[in-house]
Formats: sequence, structure tokens, C-alpha cells
Amino acid sequence: MDPLTVVLILLLSVLSCLLYVFIGILPGTDETATMAPIALTLLLAGLDPLLVLVWFVASIAAFKMADSIPVALAGIPGGVMAVPQVPDALVAKEHGLADTVMRKGIAASVVGQVVALAVALALSYQLMPAGEWLRAADTILGVKVARWFWLVLIGVVVLALTSRSRWLALLSIPSFALLVQGLRSVYGRPIYISFFLGITIGPLMFDLLSMLHKELRRFYARVGPKEVRLARVSKISLNPLKILTKEELAHSTLWSAVTSILATVMSPVGLTILVGDLLREGSRDRVKGSVLAYAVRDAIKNATYIGGTLIPLIVIGQPTGPMAAGPAMPFFTKLENLGMTPRDYIMSNYDYATVALSLFLATAIAFLVAYPVLVKYSRRITLAVFRRVPAEALYGLFIAIVIMLSYYDAKVAGIFGTLIVSLVSGALWRLGVSLGVLFMTLVAAPTLVALLTALPL
Repeated sequence: MDPLTVVLILLLSVLSCLLYVFIGILPGTDETATMAPIALTLLLAGLDPLLVLVWFVASIAAFKMADSIPVALAGIPGGVMAVPQVPDALVAKEHGLADTVMRKGIAASVVGQVVALAVALALSYQLMPAGEWLRAADTILGVKVARWFWLVLIGVVVLALTSRSRWLALLSIPSFALLVQGLRSVYGRPIYISFFLGITIGPLMFDLLSMLHKELRRFYARVGPKEVRLARVSKISLNPLKILTKEELAHSTLWSAVTSILATVMSPVGLTILVGDLLREGSRDRVKGSVLAYAVRDAIKNATYIGGTLIPLIVIGQPTGPMAAGPAMPFFTKLENLGMTPRDYIMSNYDYATVALSLFLATAIAFLVAYPVLVKYSRRITLAVFRRVPAEALYGLFIAIVIMLSYYDAKVAGIFGTLIVSLVSGALWRLGVSLGVLFMTLVAAPTLVALLTALPL
């Protein structure tokens, strides 16, 4: 690795880390809507895909540490992935343990990402020979079907069955696939970027356009702003291994390794909820169980994001799970300026050791920067973000990026196509359908619709 590349990795890791510390603390931020557009913009701007992947891995480290801090201090999740931690945080807060769970969560994040990175890279190296077999295609009903398609199909069905509205989620799979393919036929080209971005901002656009409804405007005006009180924070050790008990460290290590692999096809949110609930319910002491669940959930958040990105990226070359098909989707999208996907560029231009070393370096830098900052100034940063950083400005920026890239995809028609996709996505999300179902349906749509039309019924 040449010195210039090392310097760029250090610089991008630090910048990504500092940016996503603040984004992570912002209440209600969505990981896909805040991570994917920036990564895609950097790729379209011509930045080396390996450097963008470094940026992305550093952003995971910072975001997943920061988004649980407002949960611990105020019971308000920063990102969507922090929502499962709210019940545990409220129990801890009732017993005066807000700063305890906060520091345990930050420490567990470090453990989760390091373990997941080691497991995902080691497993991917061993499974790389299977990648060619998975990318091969079989002919079914006259349709060429890549073997990795069945992984996506299994994943999307499992994810639909674990959604709050399982039957609606199952029905939305073929319906959403037909919507996507129908719009593509109107455009006359296989558009992908704008549809993906339309799903990412779906909940936000649905809520925003709901304000055009007079009665809803009156309702939210009556609700008014929410008063937030932050818990006090005592001094936190700079050594993460001194913060976690042996039990918490063991569970964080074990479940980070397991869930980083399962995230190849399963939902990070679902895994975070499942494992955390099992640990909490398995403890006889309610408070101890909640503290343990909170810490392990933080480790799993990082682990599923790392494993769910790297295993599909390195081994399969296709987004087979909600993480790969969501926040990490820019790396699987064919870009005109590259003539290939960023994933293919990385795998054809860099050896495995360089990729692995770059990702470990990015993670180390991110934690060296974010961990001390969050440990020493977590309450002060949270107060500053809550008081002075308007979330609306951030959301407006991401909507502007989506509109620009939609126009880049298909001119004016692309903007309205994205609007349709975002409204449908937002409405389905409101009704209990996981956005992961829609992301994975987007990936499977061409093959799925081809198989549907080929059925002899």
C-alpha cells in the first residue's frame, strides 16, 4: 500500500467519523437515508471505490456508537437501529444507570465491529471459491436465474414474515417488483439508483407530504415540541475492556460473530431485537438483564452492518441481505464513470490483503477518534446537537441529493418515478412492512417478474 493511499485512508476515516458522530446523535435519523446517498455521491464524484468503502466502514463505527447515546440519556433513539434499545435504556434510567448503559454500549460497539470484521474477512476469504458457483445461472421456465437469486428470495421471505404486517409484506413483494419493472419499461432503460434512493427516503417523504393534509397539520400543531431531559454522566474509562463485565464481553463477542454471518441474508434490526430479547428474558434480574441486552445489542448493531456488507460484497458480488441491499447498495450498483460496479472494481484492482488492511485501519482510526470524543463529551455533544442542529436541514440535504441523482438517472421522469416509489415505500413502511423487504425486492425484481410472467397459469 503506497503512502498516499494510507494518508487518504486516515483522512477519510477521520472525516467520516466526525460527521457521523453528529448524524448518529440526531434523533430519528435513518441509516440508509444518511449513509447510502453520501457513499453514492463520493463514488459518482470519481473517488476510488476502496477509499469510499473505507469511508463507509468508518461511518458504521461512528454512527453505531453515537446513535445509542441519546437513547441512554433521554430514551430517544438516534438511528433506526437504536430503537430496540429503548426499553432497556428506560429500565436502566429508572434505576439511575443511564451513564452505565451508555458507556457499556460504546464499549460493546468497539468489540462488535472488531470481532465482526475479523470473522467476516476470514470467512469471506474461505468462501471466495463458492462465489463463481453462486454467480452462475440456471434456466428455469425459460428464464435465466442466477443461483444467488435464491438467497435473496429466501432472505426477503424471511424478512417479510418477521415484519409487523407479515401478510402485507408478502403481498408487497410481487406488487413492488411489478411497480419497479413497469417504471423501468417506461424509462426504456434498467434504472436502479433513483429507485433505491426513493426507498431510502420513503418514510421521510411520506411524512413530509402528509403535511399537505390539513387535518394532519392541525394534529401535529396541537402535539407541539417534545421536552427532553438528559441524564447526568459520570467519568468513563478510556479502556473499553474495563467497562464490560466478563459476561457482557463474552456475549458481545459470541453474538457479534454469529450475527455478522447471519446478516448475509437476515435483517440487522431483526437480529438485534431477537438476541437482545433472548438475553433480557433469560436473566432473573430485570435490571441486570436490561443492561446486558443493551450492551449486546450495541455490539450486534456494528456486527450486522459489517458482516451484512462484507460477505455479500467479497464472496457473492450481489446484495443478498437487507444491509447489502440498503445502506451498502452503492457498492453493488453499476456506475457509468467506472463501467462496472464499485465491488467489481475493488476486487479486480486490489489484492485481498490490501482490502483487509485498509478496513482494519479505517476501523482503528474511527475508534481512536470517536471513542475518546464520545466518552469525554457525550452529554455535551448531545445537548449541542439537540439544541442547535436542525434535523430538517439534514433531511433537506438528503432529499436534494436524491432529486439530483434521480434527474441524473432519467431526467424529469426520473424525479416523478422516484416520488412514486418513495410514497409507496413510505406508506408500506407506515403499515408495518420493513424497508428491507422493499430493498431486496428491488434487487430481485427483474428475475422475479420474469418468472411470474413465465408461469403457465
